[in-house]
Amino acid sequence: MKGRNKMKKFIKVFTIILALPIVFYMCTHRPSEEQFYLWLQDTYQIECKGNLTCKKELNDHSFSSVIETGSNIKNDYLLFNTIGKIYEDEDGTRTTIKAIGVFGKYFTIIKDEKQINQS
Repeated sequence: MKGRNKMKKFIKVFTIILALPIVFYMCTHRPSEEQFYLWLQDTYQIECKGNLTCKKELNDHSFSSVIETGSNIKNDYLLFNTIGKIYEDEDGTRTTIKAIGVFGKYFTIIKDEKQINQS
């Protein structure tokens, strides 16, 4: 019985020792908003240069103007950031992108494209 308790205690201490550096790394390596825009350009070919009007590279290597119509940035979490952006293009397509930033990189949570009604 004593051997079993020692093993449980060892596993608990080992887990804590292993988890502390990972949590510390996550706290110190949350990616910035600037890194989000680089990731957005690399992943979805949407390039924004400091204003609400951006450009998106199309399949034929031409560009379409897109306007940022929504933004939600949460960077006050301890271990990660979340960023959500909504873009609308000239053809009435709304693109919603939500990402989580953790371990120095961004990862897609949601990417949704849909045609919006034009009046």
